[in-house]
Amino acid sequence: MRRVGAFNLSLLGKWWWRMLVERDGLWYRVLKARYGEEWGRLKEGGSHCSTWWRSMCRIREGLGEGVGRWLDNNSRRVVGAGNDTFFWHDIWVGEVPLKLKFPRLYELMLNKECSVAEAKRDLCAVGGGERVWRRHLFAWEEESVRECTILLDNTVLQDNVLDAWRWLLDPIHSYSVKGAYHFLTTTGASWDKNTVDDVWHKHIPSKVSVFVWRLLRDRLPTKDNLARRQIIPTTDMVCTTSCGGLETSAHLFLHYDIFSSLWHYVWRWLHITWVPLGNIRQHFLHFTSMAGLPRFTHTFMKVIWFASVWVIWKERNNRVFQNAVTIPLVLVEQVKLNSFLWLKSKQANFVYSYHDWWQNPILCMGVHL
Repeated sequence: MRRVGAFNLSLLGKWWWRMLVERDGLWYRVLKARYGEEWGRLKEGGSHCSTWWRSMCRIREGLGEGVGRWLDNNSRRVVGAGNDTFFWHDIWVGEVPLKLKFPRLYELMLNKECSVAEAKRDLCAVGGGERVWRRHLFAWEEESVRECTILLDNTVLQDNVLDAWRWLLDPIHSYSVKGAYHFLTTTGASWDKNTVDDVWHKHIPSKVSVFVWRLLRDRLPTKDNLARRQIIPTTDMVCTTSCGGLETSAHLFLHYDIFSSLWHYVWRWLHITWVPLGNIRQHFLHFTSMAGLPRFTHTFMKVIWFASVWVIWKERNNRVFQNAVTIPLVLVEQVKLNSFLWLKSKQANFVYSYHDWWQNPILCMGVHL
């Protein structure tokens, strides 16, 4: 079933690739008339579109079962004359659209749908600032403009060359179903059913299991997901914690300084030296299948991991909706209490007191070091 699913994804990806490169084709014109066009891309169409088109859009938007944005991540815009490439919205330089790299400039620019050629003409023109921006720029904003200008100065536009799409996995022969199928079946992009099964556990409250199910599929309402679904503007993706980074699941749960320090407190409590961060799924697998500990401890480690991410998410929401901030030392105490209560209520042979669990959790798991 896993390989059949990968084949279906790669076949749908073939359709999307055709609609990227064949803008004058019949299919593109029909779908454009039906669903509309935005920033040079066909719109998703909402809940009233056909099942086929919803499946197509799930590939483009990365909403499938664990597949991520594999099509967008492996395609890049190659600039020729620069007339058909959107300066802010297309990935034509670097790894992300420039509207995410320079969100303040994107917000201030009058023509948000300008092409690379138009941006090079306007931004590099002497004295063109007043007709490009909504207001006079501050000094630190002008620094960002200079960084943008350097990108444009290093871009050579070729008047007689059309802009095109490049498939990074095979830049010579372009996209193929065979190549996409090989990529999906030989990398971590495909769906891991074992990870799904590990979420539903008798020791974990149902609402927490549903929360982790969404977390492992990157379906939580973090700001990057809200912006991708056009619920909030892309300029409002800065982390709720005001750390300056983009609020993604990996950033929020693993890399933000305050919440990453929570993991260090948990490791110290468990007498663990270190767990590699990686992405959310890798961290879950490494933490819950801790090398060196007996297999029967994995259940306890899952409960602790679930309690940790649950506490982080609740703290994030408290900061957003209650404007309340809790220090990591208090958060780790909540992890200890939640994990103890879950085990105590669901596991009949768990006879230890909270003080025992708080002081030596490894001993309560039945491991004698």
